Amino acid sequence: MEKIILPKISEKKIDNCSSRFVIEPLFPGYGATIGNVMRRVLLSSIPGTAITSFRVDGISHEFSSVPHVKEDMVEIMLNLKTLKIKSHSKEPVTIKISKKGPGEVTAADFVNNSNIEIIDPSIHIASLDNKAKFELEAIVEFGRGFRSTEDVEVSNGQVGSILIDTSFSPIERVKMDIENTRVGRMTNYDKVILELSTNGSVEAKEAIIDASNILIDHFKEIAFQTVLSNSMTQQGDAGEDNIDASNNGDGAFGDAKGKTKIEDAGYSSRTTNALISAGVKTIAGLRRLSDLKLSEIKGLGQKGVIEIKEKLG
Repeated sequence: MEKIILPKISEKKIDNCSSRFVIEPLFPGYGATIGNVMRRVLLSSIPGTAITSFRVDGISHEFSSVPHVKEDMVEIMLNLKTLKIKSHSKEPVTIKISKKGPGEVTAADFVNNSNIEIIDPSIHIASLDNKAKFELEAIVEFGRGFRSTEDVEVSNGQVGSILIDTSFSPIERVKMDIENTRVGRMTNYDKVILELSTNGSVEAKEAIIDASNILIDHFKEIAFQTVLSNSMTQQGDAGEDNIDASNNGDGAFGDAKGKTKIEDAGYSSRTTNALISAGVKTIAGLRRLSDLKLSEIKGLGQKGVIEIKEKLG
């Protein structure tokens, strides 16, 4: 079977929050395949931080007006949803504002919290007159995707806490273009151009890596999940000694090589170390491992599995 040429990726930064990535060359038709799946994962699955609920002192529900404040509760909620924020904690964090008027309340007025980083302190929250006393408390959470208020309950139990429909994604925009590129005399190979903009809480390059790893994890499970027969399970549980004794010479290595030690089998140092650390001592023991068990060996990786399969025939 003809090998498919694997692409390379390059990055050109547009500004602090945006980058242009070029992935090429891709086999004809793979531009749409790779580009679309990357775009969908980037927009839906990159984890981020957002305010999930808030309360204003003295206000009991979201349709109230706030005394001596220009904005009502709905407008304040919409302003909080635009907040660009990063959490260094996987647990919910409470942040607070306490300010007297007159003046403008911005994200910079949140009391400093070591777990929270405000990306854009200039975001407007409310406008106060000279009699206003504004006390706001918000819950910041780290999550993935979109979460509706119907899916959660108020956890702090305080009267007046208002839940927010929350999008955790730090990705603001992904633009994809597919162009032709040359490989040798062929001019119909694909080139994918991804323009990626974030809210500043994550770098564009980091988001590309996260999206790729999410896809790798899913495809790895699809590739290596196999149904083990009862006999193979029993043989695998019997241990190395029984495996060595039961090896009757079937397979690529045969009798002579069945008891060959892993360190003498000619594998790369990384593969050898991973197998030995997992307790695999001989070729006979290695031959009894299923694809699923191989994929679960720490430090082996997909390249190691491929190397083992090639040598085992």
